[in-house]
Amino acid sequence: MKRKRWTIAKLSRLLWTCGVCGALGSAGCKQQLFMEPADHHSALDKGLTARLETSPHETIAPTTRPSGNAPATVLDTNRPVRYIALKEAIAIGMERGNVGGQATNPGLVSDFLPTFGGRGTSGTDSIKAFALQPAIAAAEIERSLSKFDARFISSITWNQTDNPTLTLQQSFSNGDSATLSSTLAKPLPTGGVAGITFSTQYLKLAQPPSNTSFVSLPTSYTPRLQFVFEQPLLQSFGIEVNQLNANHPGSLLIPGFRTTGQGTEGILLTRVRLTQQRAEFDRQVNTHLLNIEAGYWNLYSSYYNLAAQENGAKQALEAYFYYSKRAGGGINKQATVFQNRAQYDRFRVLVVRARGQVLESERNFRGLLGMRSDDGTRLVPTDEPNLVPFTPDWKEICQEMSANRPELMIMRQEVKAKQLDVLNQKNLRRPDLRFQSSYDIAGLGPRLDGANISDNAFRSLASNQFNTWQVGLRLEMPIGFRDANGLVRQANLNMRIAYEQMEDAERKAEEILTRSYRQVSETYLLIVENRSQRIDLQKQLEFEFVRRGGGIFGEQDTTAFLQAQQNLAQVIAEEYAAIANYNVALASLEYAKGTIQRYNNVTVGEGPLPDYVQKKAADHFAARENAIKLREQPGTLALPNLPAWKSEIDPTLTLPRDAAATPPSTPYGAPQSLPQGMPMSPSPLPPEAPVTPPKQPVPVSGGSGTTSQVRPQLIPADAPPAAGTFQPTGTVQLPSRTRPPGATTPVTTTPQQ
Repeated sequence: MKRKRWTIAKLSRLLWTCGVCGALGSAGCKQQLFMEPADHHSALDKGLTARLETSPHETIAPTTRPSGNAPATVLDTNRPVRYIALKEAIAIGMERGNVGGQATNPGLVSDFLPTFGGRGTSGTDSIKAFALQPAIAAAEIERSLSKFDARFISSITWNQTDNPTLTLQQSFSNGDSATLSSTLAKPLPTGGVAGITFSTQYLKLAQPPSNTSFVSLPTSYTPRLQFVFEQPLLQSFGIEVNQLNANHPGSLLIPGFRTTGQGTEGILLTRVRLTQQRAEFDRQVNTHLLNIEAGYWNLYSSYYNLAAQENGAKQALEAYFYYSKRAGGGINKQATVFQNRAQYDRFRVLVVRARGQVLESERNFRGLLGMRSDDGTRLVPTDEPNLVPFTPDWKEICQEMSANRPELMIMRQEVKAKQLDVLNQKNLRRPDLRFQSSYDIAGLGPRLDGANISDNAFRSLASNQFNTWQVGLRLEMPIGFRDANGLVRQANLNMRIAYEQMEDAERKAEEILTRSYRQVSETYLLIVENRSQRIDLQKQLEFEFVRRGGGIFGEQDTTAFLQAQQNLAQVIAEEYAAIANYNVALASLEYAKGTIQRYNNVTVGEGPLPDYVQKKAADHFAARENAIKLREQPGTLALPNLPAWKSEIDPTLTLPRDAAATPPSTPYGAPQSLPQGMPMSPSPLPPEAPVTPPKQPVPVSGGSGTTSQVRPQLIPADAPPAAGTFQPTGTVQLPSRTRPPGATTPVTTTPQQ
């Protein structure tokens, strides 16, 4: 009696455990994914059409609509100004921008549309699309881990057999039968399988024999409880190898047993792929940041190029008026007038090209930020460029490059993946030897309930009177292991290839760093030399003005002065192109080191933004809008460059509109009418609102132990404005000072009075 009570208690607990585990399994008991489900759906559904996931039969409508504003052209530049800082541009680009072209030629947006490859499209460079790739890799880890999840297998079948009988034995199979089976199987990390199966078989004979010595129960129930344990002993034995295997070894004793996670590379390899995918996303972010910085400074230099060409055109126009007046009085020859008019026409061509360059630079910049070109505004940079000389420590930047470059991290992880693949393939050179065991407890009765043990099938099962057990070994081994040895050889060769690729990538990364290291000093020296050349040309023009006794030009030999005028406009454009290239070179150096995210205060995280980050961002934009409203005041864009005179330029950098327009005033009394037959540009825009205070670069010296963090900082609102940048008043000033004594002297700017 004690044995029966103990058996009943144990079986009751076991059945209760099986029921609870089965209920949890059917309810979806699993590990949590990489973020909360609500945040996951919010991130995926943001910006998508409503019910996109549940409406596959609806037409996919276009996501963009014309804004009604035509993009700006060289003939129509009348657009309100939208001042933009570099930090704001980076924030916009990180949210919705496009990565752009390669780092070898930064600042260009990619105009290639996605292409169809037969079974899908590819070719997008949207940062929002790249941000989802690590999430896919993280979900792949969940799939690979799922092969160790417990499996609940349940089935029920009904049969009716009605065969002609010739013998007494055949009559035992005719009738109704049913089978109910429930199995809870757990794949083990060591490669084995442990399972418990509860089944009940029902049998009702259609024509039972009259002799009760053969069949005493025409209707019977046979409950059965079976315990199964199976374990590989050689191949696929152990925790590590089962973390490498793509699939679980499975079971030969449990029918219908299949593991999940089909198509994955194994847990360890999948985690390596997640690390590589994160590094790949970091590479895309780094490229995006470099392109944004390059596009920002390219737009900055294109505005100065336009200002320089426009200023040269106005000076040429003054000279044309002057010589037209003198030729009318018989003082100069008419050929001199045509010579100056050709100079003016040449500058007008350069102005048109410069306008096109501004519009193209803005289009590239907008493409990198994911902004449309027909929003009715024009972007104007407000950040002051960095003019501080910087000499990085070669040994230090090489160490930073080796530790932070995402491409090198990807290659190191690839070598690790090939090492793990070698271990995985070596597992196949072992024979497949498995230990198998099972233990059954069975019962029999005409019904499932009842007080008597002879009538209750469950009481018969609990009495533990009928036991069946099985223990065995199963061996499967290919003769020669040629396939396994070939796979091991291939895995070793692939590992060697990956190692050679890693060494080559490290060498190329160092060469790229060498190029960026040289470009920093080269572009800075170009700033110094171009500034010196500009100062010399300004002095030449000033000397000509003084030497001619107060007139702009002498009566003869104007060719040298006209050439100097052209050279001055060109060198001004080259100087500010060198300034932009120097700032791009600093960003390229950080990109080559792999630290451009830290350089721009960008951090890549997982999941939704924390609440404090969202609040900080909202406060920042609110403060920016308030600052713009408080500092609104009219302003014009001026370009003082020659000491003898100063030409005022309107905000759109345009020329007078028609022949009735008034030419700029001159110190020598030019005629107040324009010649006929010279088409002019559109009228200027009204004065624009100012921008928030610009940023001032932080001086950073080079040398051992010096990092390359040269990001600008905000200056106080009451601080005097610095020259060489877009000021809050809308004025662009070209600084003028004597030649620096050496190439390593910082290029500083001072406002001209």
